[in-house]
Amino acid sequence: MDTRSETLGSEANMGSGSNGSAAQFKELFDGVDDLIHRIADVQSPEIQKIRAKARVALGAARSAVKDSAAHVGRQARQLASTTDGYVRESPWQVIALATTIGLLAGIAIGRRGAGN
Repeated sequence: MDTRSETLGSEANMGSGSNGSAAQFKELFDGVDDLIHRIADVQSPEIQKIRAKARVALGAARSAVKDSAAHVGRQARQLASTTDGYVRESPWQVIALATTIGLLAGIAIGRRGAGN
């Protein structure tokens, strides 16, 4: 394995959550791109076809990842806006709900601790 691949692999493993996924996608795309460049000198017609298909697939995959990220971002903003609106319209209901959830969690933790 070359140094570039080792570096990319260690960077991808350092991330967690969505950042880790982004690093893994970047590593995958960079690896495929590197492979396409390494076989650029091969003049076999079949290899040329495979390389062209790989480039098209790589472009489509990059586009899909960007579209998915944009969609998730829009959904998160919409959810935050909806939640903010609800909290502003019904603050006492939200306080009551949060208190109830906290009370139930406290009871559950207390029972679990007492059972030991």
